[in-house]
Amino acid sequence: MSLTSRRIGQTEVHPVGLGLVALTLDHADDPARAADVITAAIDTGIGLLDTASAYTTATEDNHNERLIARSLRSVAPADRPLLSTKGGHYRSGDTFPIDGRPETLRRHCEASLRALNVEQINLYHLHWADPHIPISESVGAMAELQRQGKIDLIGLSNVDTGQITEAQREATIATVQNPYSLFDPGDREVLAYCERHGIAFLAYSPLRGMTTRGPRLARALEELAALYDATAAQIALAWLLAQSPSLIALSGATRPETVRNSAAAATITMKPEHLERLNHHMAP
Repeated sequence: MSLTSRRIGQTEVHPVGLGLVALTLDHADDPARAADVITAAIDTGIGLLDTASAYTTATEDNHNERLIARSLRSVAPADRPLLSTKGGHYRSGDTFPIDGRPETLRRHCEASLRALNVEQINLYHLHWADPHIPISESVGAMAELQRQGKIDLIGLSNVDTGQITEAQREATIATVQNPYSLFDPGDREVLAYCERHGIAFLAYSPLRGMTTRGPRLARALEELAALYDATAAQIALAWLLAQSPSLIALSGATRPETVRNSAAAATITMKPEHLERLNHHMAP
């Protein structure tokens, strides 16, 4: 299976995208770090940066989005990666409410446009389905924002197949962003649905669980890492990318070297028997 690129809408992107939330949660006072990480991502060919309205501090709205905008000031528009953000979920002090009402999504979208300093958001996700609002209403509001030219592509996050089906009645869904990894393979049904329907699956937190993996899986990763002259994390990402041509690994980073290492995982083509070995030891 070729790992050279994946498709979001009509755009070809690197198989690894960059999640930036940790630059706010762990390094909010270090904008130079964000600039270094984003520069490394662009230099390695990563074509997707992921953020959200909820990725912020308790004292500043849209912190992560503003961080990205500052980091991209010196990057020519033609060289900028796709910007993905999310609405319908926000921070209020130390709580993170979900609010999928159309008026809230419109307000969040406008705030994200200002924070990112763009006229159109490349990819806008409903961060979480609101249990009190039909997802059709939330996505209907996003479709209206799309018709107004404020967003280009519509995505969903943290959804099941039934919710995707309902959302598709209101708009074309370009992406689904759910957790999926060697350590958390619970969303195989959603991944299969996305592959059948031409939807890009953005697998977030693909390395969560690396430090708590079982001893047999840990041993298999280390042995395969030595065989491929790679790290255990790169092998876990290479396994993930081999699961579907629709899948993009959305990996976080707070250091340029982490970005480069994650991007390099896309150059590893694992043998079928090695993929099967990891399948045998993966989390249930």
